[in-house]
Amino acid sequence: MKALFLVLDTVRQDYLGCYGSPWVRTPNIDRLASCGTQFENHWVGSLPCMPARREFTTGRYNFLYRGWGPIEPYDDVLPRLLQDHGIFTHLLTDHYHYFELGGENYHTAFNTWDLFRGQEYDPWVSLVDRPALPERLDPRVTPRDDQNYKNRLRQVREEDFSGPRTAAAAVQWLEDNRHADNWFMQVEIFDPHEPFYCTPKYREMYHDTWDGPLFDWPRYDGVKESPAAIEHIRKCYAGLLTMTDFWLGKILSKLDQLGIFDETLIIFTTDHGTMLAEHGFWMKVFMPVYREIGRIPLIIKPPGGITRPNRITTMTQTIDIMPTFLDYFGVPPPPFVHGRSLRAAVAGRPVREDGILGYFGMATNITDGRYFYMRNPVNADGGPLHAYTAMPVAGMNKWFPRSVHERIEMGRYFGHTYNLPLYKIPTPGRVPQAPTQDGGCTRRHQLWDLLHDPTQQHPLTDEAIENHFIQRLLAHLKNCEAPPEQYIRLGLTP
Repeated sequence: MKALFLVLDTVRQDYLGCYGSPWVRTPNIDRLASCGTQFENHWVGSLPCMPARREFTTGRYNFLYRGWGPIEPYDDVLPRLLQDHGIFTHLLTDHYHYFELGGENYHTAFNTWDLFRGQEYDPWVSLVDRPALPERLDPRVTPRDDQNYKNRLRQVREEDFSGPRTAAAAVQWLEDNRHADNWFMQVEIFDPHEPFYCTPKYREMYHDTWDGPLFDWPRYDGVKESPAAIEHIRKCYAGLLTMTDFWLGKILSKLDQLGIFDETLIIFTTDHGTMLAEHGFWMKVFMPVYREIGRIPLIIKPPGGITRPNRITTMTQTIDIMPTFLDYFGVPPPPFVHGRSLRAAVAGRPVREDGILGYFGMATNITDGRYFYMRNPVNADGGPLHAYTAMPVAGMNKWFPRSVHERIEMGRYFGHTYNLPLYKIPTPGRVPQAPTQDGGCTRRHQLWDLLHDPTQQHPLTDEAIENHFIQRLLAHLKNCEAPPEQYIRLGLTP
């Protein structure tokens, strides 16, 4: 069998034509949806980028045990399991976080891999002297901003951008392996992740009339910009999404040309969405997991296709993707997977009642797709909290500070680590920021009815529903061998 895993970063479900967007052009993703199964109720698990990718790779929740980090030595990983059963695996990506401290051991599990440089502040273009920076709406400049602008000097034509280069490499790989079988190719394009930088023609598609200073990368912050700037950012995001869709279409067209589109399993998804000024926020990470972040697209085109376009409303999650690939290849899942194969869901059968989701050390959320319950830490510092890991990096290009070294313990804490001892590292928690009348933070738990309040403007008060989700949350924590302090910080009794 042949399988293609297409991952774009930061795709908003409501910005795709197939999910009902009336103004954003995504014809190639829409075409894939028309010949596959479109999941309407698909949700993230762990956030943001690397925690989600650990779930893609292991089929396990990440956020209960640690935050941003590498594949652990005890992890059972998808590409290695496929290789053990004679499947050739290949990774093509411009997601440079795989190659930083905190992103170790993902790409090394593949038979072969390639990286295309230049996204964000990837340390790629090496210039000692600072280039002249354009006038910017936000005058703050950091070394990361400098590096991003240096990278842009080599990405002017559309074909120069790292996303298109990644897609072009996928097309070439398909040509080079046109007669092969039993392969799995993972194509990851960092776009439409911020900065929302694309060639002008794609912004012109959306009649972007912004004539102010450079503004295509909002800070992770509350919105302070004008309505015109907000409209500009949304059009920049739409333009970058459309550009990425165009190049994704070249991969699908190559499958057509080779006559293998129908027989290839294709799964398309993303890691998370983003805030584009909704609820007064830009981007992600520090606010609650609103639906714009948490409900994400998923399309599965099974080998042989389907007889008619298929839309599924059953609840699914990121952790379900890894066991789905294993199922289609006939590979048995390892013993500690949290996810469930979606092969039954493609056939119209539900696979789960609900799922938990969140950032490490923040709120623990649970949803069944209709209701969304946010359980906040009960203490102001978000603790108590420990990171459990055999790879003691603290996140994106960071070690844990030496000041905590004397407080680190070691032990065997969970059954799923195959008896490997772990570091138990004291870690600060956080409370999500949310709008309140005084502009501060809210620490109370919140419940939303997404059917009647899809924009989550009016938290619901219903003790019976809240108690139901508390019991379901407890069941998930028990099933996942959650650390005992997770119960304490959430104010729950096991």
